[in-house]
Amino acid sequence: MIGSTAFLLAELTVLFFGVAFLVQLVQRRLGDDRVRSWMGGPPVVSALKGIAIGFVTPFCTYSAIPMLVGMRQAGVPPAGYVAFLSAAPVLDPVLFGALLLIVGAEAAIIYTVIAFVAAMTLALTAQRVGIEHHLKPLPAELVPAAAATAEISEVVPAAGSLAGDLPACESSCGGSDLPWQGLAVESRSAVRAATALLRSVGPLLLAGVSIGLAIEAFVSPDMVATITGNNAGWSIPLAAALGTPLYFQTSLFVPIAHSLTAAGVGIGAIVALTISGAGANVPEFVILTKLADRTLIGIFFAYVFSVALVGGLTAQAILG
Repeated sequence: MIGSTAFLLAELTVLFFGVAFLVQLVQRRLGDDRVRSWMGGPPVVSALKGIAIGFVTPFCTYSAIPMLVGMRQAGVPPAGYVAFLSAAPVLDPVLFGALLLIVGAEAAIIYTVIAFVAAMTLALTAQRVGIEHHLKPLPAELVPAAAATAEISEVVPAAGSLAGDLPACESSCGGSDLPWQGLAVESRSAVRAATALLRSVGPLLLAGVSIGLAIEAFVSPDMVATITGNNAGWSIPLAAALGTPLYFQTSLFVPIAHSLTAAGVGIGAIVALTISGAGANVPEFVILTKLADRTLIGIFFAYVFSVALVGGLTAQAILG
């Protein structure tokens, strides 16, 4: 257990740091205005852009958080960043290919359509209700541009505030307003920003990984196959409930799905487990407490479960 926790924590730490570093570097190079313009437009258009970025980026919900922070910092409309966060883990070409091979084209297509419609619906709803009013202000240490401003300000002192004078940010912190200082300087500032972001969520990450692995220690694929293999009426809701708190990478889905298929688990339960397992996990929920209140996190948890349930029931009704 300790070894598994250490290995997964190291893996997620490297992944999180790498994504945060790249997001900071790209956002500084493009500038907040350009990012906001590219991700803007009417809510439907902004949501489609978010889904498209989520589709082409190989991020789970956990590693997508640095991009979510960057989008909020740049002032991207809620429809855009909510669509991205919803689509990034589930609308994965690799995951689609795995489903295609394991449970067939029909189930893979149903999965993709359900995931797309769900991401679009959640994004448009978030835009309509004004989800930004229910999010916590971005702490300065969570904003890459703000964390990097101190170092870049040493090069352009008149453009920013002093190090340590970094307030909490409602939407942006102006780091991208400073001119591009060249790759060497910007890379150093990106390392500093990524380190600050990682340091701020480190304790939460450790807690989330530990809880997630503890759950997985009691809920193994064999156990899931055993309790859902009879394809009873409660197998799909149970699969959706079991998958929601678990953390598994796309690469691990193939052996899991194979073992479930071999045990006789129905297509509906497999689709439900895939959506809930890819769509959310304990480390992500724990870290999201930095960005949203518990009510909003609970709603997101219920959303993932509901989409998994609908997807599983739909696949079972059509293909079962």
